[in-house]
Amino acid sequence: MSKRILIFISPAAVIKRAEFLLVVMKVLKMGVQTAMIIDDDVDTSFLLANLLKKRKILSLAVHSLREAEECLSYMKPTIIFLDNSFPEGLGVNFIRNIKSIDEEIKIIMITADSSAWIKGIALDEGINYFLEKPLSKQVIDGVLDNLKFRKD
Repeated sequence: MSKRILIFISPAAVIKRAEFLLVVMKVLKMGVQTAMIIDDDVDTSFLLANLLKKRKILSLAVHSLREAEECLSYMKPTIIFLDNSFPEGLGVNFIRNIKSIDEEIKIIMITADSSAWIKGIALDEGINYFLEKPLSKQVIDGVLDNLKFRKD
């Protein structure tokens, strides 16, 4: 019996469907590490995507919590970079959504707001790292090294 994989993409997930399908196809191969970047700042997403690409980690950038929720119903990334501030809400309130999909997903909170209450909630919800913007290559590389992510 042949295996069939059905992938449904709703109009709400307008991420560039061809890119998304390419990521899903590559993820199906064994040993692929994947990342989702959830940040409404395009520059931060671009920086992170390039750093991950150099490590041969496939990444998908989404720019709203709604897009993230939609994509998380289709794919389970190995690691998520999560901003805190979005027009529709706070990233710290989205952590439970991620953890409900898979407790093993590593979460790195990235934010320009370093308020103690935000960091406290994020840590209580189970993030792995809390990073303040602006980000640097050295800091991101250090976090990925500590989490044992590919460094080819």
